[in-house]
This record gives sequence, structure tokens and C-alpha cells, in this order.
Amino acid sequence: MTIHLFDVATLRPLAGGEVPTLCLVIVGEDRVIAIDAGFPVSVFEDTSLIGFERPFLRLRRTPEMALVNRLASIGVRREDLTDIVLTHLHSEHAAGIVDFPEATVHVSATELAASRSRSPRARISYRSRFFEHGPNWAPHDGAEEWLGVPGCSYVTDDVVLVPLPGHTVGHCGVAVRRGDRWLLHTGDAWYRDPLTGFDASFPLGLYERVVKADGALQAQTWRTLERLALRPDVDTISSHRFPPRLPISLADTTERSSR
Repeated sequence: MTIHLFDVATLRPLAGGEVPTLCLVIVGEDRVIAIDAGFPVSVFEDTSLIGFERPFLRLRRTPEMALVNRLASIGVRREDLTDIVLTHLHSEHAAGIVDFPEATVHVSATELAASRSRSPRARISYRSRFFEHGPNWAPHDGAEEWLGVPGCSYVTDDVVLVPLPGHTVGHCGVAVRRGDRWLLHTGDAWYRDPLTGFDASFPLGLYERVVKADGALQAQTWRTLERLALRPDVDTISSHRFPPRLPISLADTTERSSR
């Protein structure tokens, strides 16, 4: 199994700086799995497709960053991607599924239901146009446990949806087994490095506080992540920060790819 780390959408928030959107691609013997999907090629070619988010994300026209083109750079064809596991359904994480109509799309059942709600929050939070093609949804209810965290779902023996709600009501992390260790992609559950804590200068800090769906759940999730980060067998990354260091055990099998 080979794990690749890609930036699939560099954001330029109004607070300044450039922020990556990190996607993991797991290439196995019989499956290729992506953790999050970024934006599709069509959005990079016409950023008006993301509506009111456009002036806040300020995407450049860089279609080479789309997941389908990132995969091509490592010799993986569009049709070879068997599964996409989503942390949540915000556009910079999920819109790219339109480029992979044959893939099975795994997501929390709670998150999928929230995206289909007609509530004002849902209309602001989710871009339904990217789900109109009829994705092969595989919603997960979460009936299993992973490292003491209840409500998890094993997508495979080595890939686990881990509930980390707060940013959205059905937000999940995705844990990937690497031998006797785990790499936990925490999505947008937090933007902190677990070892250095909160960075007030981080451009998405205000966004993190304003957009959260449930502050109490978010605080509970942070406590869960703090506990997991202390485990010697767990490494964590988040969607919008390049890790200051990649785990040594990943060094030979992980590509850090940006623009």
C-alpha cells in the first residue's frame, strides 16, 4: 500500500496567506481510495460555480490541482479510483466527486442527511449542484469502535470513518492503518497542530469559529483529538495545514505535492 498526500486546492482566504486542501490517496493492490476530493476540474476553469464562496476562497485557475489530474500524475486513471471517503460535504472537500461518477462515495449518514436539509444553514453550507449527478453514495451510520472512539465505521479493515462532529454535524476524520500505526486525517475538525496548539495568526482561525455547526460538539471533538494525539501509535494531519513533519514511517511512501 502506498499513501500519497496532495494539495488539491490552494485557498487564498481574505485573512491573507495561502492555505492547502489536503487529500490522501491510498493505492492498494485491488483498490484506490481517496480521502476527500477537492474541487472538480470545472470549478478551476469557472470559479463562479462555487457561488458566494468565490470571493472568500479566491481560487486560482489551476486545473492541474484537481484530484483527477493529481491521480494522473502518479499513473492512476479516473476509472481506477474505486472509493472516495469524505470528511464532510463542504465544497472544497466534496465537490470533486463529480469527476468520478463510478466511484463509491463514503460519508457519514448524518452528514448526508444534513446536506439534503432545506434549512438556512444547509443552504449556506452545502453546494447541492455538485451532488446532482447521482453519486454512488455509501452512507455510514457508525456502529463500531476505533481506539476507544464510538460510532465509527470501517470502510475497509484499514480505513475507518471516525466521528468528529462540530464543524458540521456529521463531520468525520478518516483513519488509515499503516502497519502498527494509524494516520488520522482530521478534516476540518481542527486546524491546530496537536503539539503546538492554537495559532492565532492562522488565516482560517476566524472561519473555524464562525462556521461551526455546534460549539459543544466541537469542544468535545477537540478533547477526543487531544487524547488521540497523545497516543504513540497515532499521527494526525488536518485538511488546511501542511504537517510540519511527515511521520518517518511514511517518508518513503508519501508524496507531498503542491502547485
